[in-house]
Amino acid sequence: MAKINVYVPEPPQEYTPEGFRQINQALETVENQLNTSYQQDLKNEQDTFNYFMSWQLDTKAKHSI
Repeated sequence: MAKINVYVPEPPQEYTPEGFRQINQALETVENQLNTSYQQDLKNEQDTFNYFMSWQLDTKAKHSI
């Protein structure tokens, strides 16, 4: 599961271009971190599956000898 830490600023009483830029930047950071961590999660899952399958094949090969 993806775990991220991002500070999203509170909206000001009156909106300014700078306030919008800060909120937009924070949301882009969330998007980038989720995309990056999702890819790492997929890789970890595949690595775990590959390890399990290779262990199963090794165990079967040893028992068939």
